[in-house]
Amino acid sequence: MPRVLLLVLSAALFGLSLSQTPPVQIPTQGAPSGAIANVSGPGQSVAQPAAQCPRTTACQYSERTFLPDGYRVQSLQVCGANCTTQYWVSTSTDDRNLITLDPIRGGGVLAVGRSTAGAGQPPVRVVVPSYAANDPACCPSAYADTTYTWDAASNALTAGQPMVTPAAAFPGWDAVRQELMSEGWILADV
Repeated sequence: MPRVLLLVLSAALFGLSLSQTPPVQIPTQGAPSGAIANVSGPGQSVAQPAAQCPRTTACQYSERTFLPDGYRVQSLQVCGANCTTQYWVSTSTDDRNLITLDPIRGGGVLAVGRSTAGAGQPPVRVVVPSYAANDPACCPSAYADTTYTWDAASNALTAGQPMVTPAAAFPGWDAVRQELMSEGWILADV
């Protein structure tokens, strides 16, 4: 019994000494102001970022760049009593904002069309819940499917007429993702 007590005490003291040892600092390239990280590729160590959402229960940031010279799709999911997700689509070369979607309860699906030579920038397709004024947070009354196409004259993405599907006829998010992929769209996964 005394041996077990000695082992437990030794382990506790070792743990205490580890918690008092300052962490090893790994030099990294600094991130731009407000950026989470500025890494050149996988396997690159970065410094711990500051808390991004210290006043919420949880948040999750995601970013994907479609190469070459395509779009950068970003999202920020923020959770409290429920969750909303905000989306941005910008040019990957000069970071010019093309689409901003305000926070959406429950999030949505964004997809990018395939690039074709000489056709300009590819289209972007957005499927999101469409809440009527009296819809509860859990249950949108419809879903809107909007395709944004490249307009060379304005050098921007322009929204087409949304296709609105009543909630009772909505096939579900997995079916929407499968349909988009079968039509040749690339899911942004943000």
